[in-house]
Amino acid sequence: MIDKIKSLKHFVNENVVDKKFVVKNNKFELLIDNILVAEAKFNIETEDEFFNEKYVSIYDLETFEQFRGKGYAKLLLEEIFNYVKNTLKLNIITLIVYKDNYKALNLYFNSGFEIFMEYEDSYSLVKKL
Repeated sequence: MIDKIKSLKHFVNENVVDKKFVVKNNKFELLIDNILVAEAKFNIETEDEFFNEKYVSIYDLETFEQFRGKGYAKLLLEEIFNYVKNTLKLNIITLIVYKDNYKALNLYFNSGFEIFMEYEDSYSLVKKL
């Protein structure tokens, strides 16, 4: 079953007809065939006690319900990584995720995020590009 899902996700990712990545109003958007399928809000943070350089924090990452399970969140993250690294010229991305959000944790860990801080019910994750 897992191989079937991976195969389907690979098929969807390779056969998307019209994929657009849009950045506006501190939001990343992924549109497939001009339909908004996933989005994430973001802030550009200044250096602080954790990082001695600017970095991007993302939050409210969401794939809309009717589009879930098709690999769109992974596509969105890949676009975000590329944009942050190549356009913003920044090297760090952070986010916070609830400990019981297993699907999101799996996505983030498979995308290269690591636990930076642990809280009672959530983790702060970091990815260095």
